[in-house]
Amino acid sequence: MTRLRRALGSGVSFAVFGLCGLLLAFVVFPVLRRLPGSPQDRELRCQAVVQRFFRGFIRFMTAIDVLRVRVLGEEALQEPGQLVIANHPTLLDAVFVMSLMPQADCVVKRAALSNPFMRGVIRGTGYLANDRGGELVDAAVARLRAGRSLLVFPEGTRSPPGGLGPFRRGAAHVALESGKPMRTVVITCTPPALGRGRPWYDMPDERLEIQIDCRTTLDPTPLARGASSRGVAARRVTAALRDFYAKKQQNPRL
Repeated sequence: MTRLRRALGSGVSFAVFGLCGLLLAFVVFPVLRRLPGSPQDRELRCQAVVQRFFRGFIRFMTAIDVLRVRVLGEEALQEPGQLVIANHPTLLDAVFVMSLMPQADCVVKRAALSNPFMRGVIRGTGYLANDRGGELVDAAVARLRAGRSLLVFPEGTRSPPGGLGPFRRGAAHVALESGKPMRTVVITCTPPALGRGRPWYDMPDERLEIQIDCRTTLDPTPLARGASSRGVAARRVTAALRDFYAKKQQNPRL
């Protein structure tokens, strides 16, 4: 019965999420876009609304006992102009992290633009699709230099069960080009749920315990020192980043 109750709670949560996404895209954002200001001002207004929605959504899931979130070092995510890197064990990782950030651009999968519940939100907020290659790096660096924060999932998609997927080098290129340290966000979900290959209704008997650890930064500069090219430097930074997350998975207390 507990498993059924949590599956129903999850279903209600995702229904609410989808309906609110449509409301934002077709009602709220069109109004915000008509207000005075530059295109950047409009994006930031939409991002502020999304952040408040995400916070409310997490509170809703907590209130119906689907999950509980514990954050370590939350104040670190309040600083503007950060490059934030996160692992990706669950379907809701962007929601968890961006609910904690006053402003955040995000790199999203191109496939998300085909999702009717997400397409309007992505376009309104100006989030960056992950299939733009060097153009994506330039756009990401420009936003960081403008004082905006950026969230990147180096795996590009949810992690495989019990491990990490390959890390793409885009985050490393952005860090090296911008000179920004990488604020690492380590997400764990106990017991595992909402992962790759696992439908939203396949919920465990226990409430999900989500831990978000934001306390560590990695400086790419020492890692790149002496590299023969920017490509070699990016490979070093990417390898070090993946190694950091692999060690955290083995021992979250590190």
